[in-house]
Amino acid sequence: MKVVVCGGGIIGNCTAYYLLKHNIKCTVVEQGTVACAASGKAGGFLARDWCKSDGALHEFAKFSFDLHCELAKEFDGKQKYDYRRLEAFSAEINRLPKKQTTEAQNNKVPWVNGTHIEQRSIQCIGKAGNVAQLHPFKFVNTLCEYSKSKGAQFIEQDSVCDLLSENQNLIGVKLTSGLTIDCDAIILCMGPWTGLASKWIPNFPSIHGQKAHSITVAPKIPIPAQAVFTDYGQYSPELYPRPDGEVYVCGMAENPVSSAQLPLPQDIHPTSNSCQKIKDMTDLVGDALKEGQVTKSQACYLPLTQDGLPLIGKLKELNGVFVGAGHGCWGILNAPATGKALAELVACGHSTINIDAFDPNRFT
Repeated sequence: MKVVVCGGGIIGNCTAYYLLKHNIKCTVVEQGTVACAASGKAGGFLARDWCKSDGALHEFAKFSFDLHCELAKEFDGKQKYDYRRLEAFSAEINRLPKKQTTEAQNNKVPWVNGTHIEQRSIQCIGKAGNVAQLHPFKFVNTLCEYSKSKGAQFIEQDSVCDLLSENQNLIGVKLTSGLTIDCDAIILCMGPWTGLASKWIPNFPSIHGQKAHSITVAPKIPIPAQAVFTDYGQYSPELYPRPDGEVYVCGMAENPVSSAQLPLPQDIHPTSNSCQKIKDMTDLVGDALKEGQVTKSQACYLPLTQDGLPLIGKLKELNGVFVGAGHGCWGILNAPATGKALAELVACGHSTINIDAFDPNRFT
């Protein structure tokens, strides 16, 4: 069976990996480079049971979290891509500094010692049993190198521009370079750019991209494995200390725009002052970060759907077309289960994972 995976991010690479389990060596087509967009710029926080607002997504996320655990064992994730378990805490940031009393000081997260922190608000919201982290860029490239070693082909700096079909059956794809690839199936997982498939497929569900900003900070002192989710109104930074010593901080999301309005990955840059605002808010958390140096400022677009649930499944409009996109902020977490489900659909015609709620045809 000949399969093209359109998109070299975390969904595309997880799909390529699981296709190999079915002895299918796919061709991955990426318009930029592997993990050049949100898959390489995300925080990499994983939570097993934080999607309780939707039953189907909750079960899906738990399964995917467990798959991450299996992958970390297979690929030595601790060494290869900074996989580890950690704790998570919540904390409120006050607009004005407060005098800290001895009674108010916390021993749970001592590095969160800023005078703007409401110390009594600090609560543990995740333990090592249900939260973990990884470095997304390293994870994606680990899977990529493995898939290449097993015969998968990767075409970078090129993109699919049209689908070729006969009698409503996919027979190939055309690339912007002029190359044509014969295939029986294509899996569309281009993140927020997946909505561009509406040019080739009638009634394709809309996907939007939401610009989000992040920075990495080299703190004054080592920070333990404790993620912190702050409450600071509209812009509430999330802080993920990493094993390499840096702290990843994200926030400052903007209004979503359609796939057609998105710039190419290489043309995405932070909006003026957005990363500085994140650093200003980070400074309120504690001295170690206030005195730390920003090592990276970046932006990416998160893929969003109409109802907040991802699109995972086979399209009815054209036989042989599958989609895996629209995971929002949980794309890193849910990528393994998405890739496994899509690989099973392509290879076997059905998935052992319940993905009914994510049917991409649900809007038609």
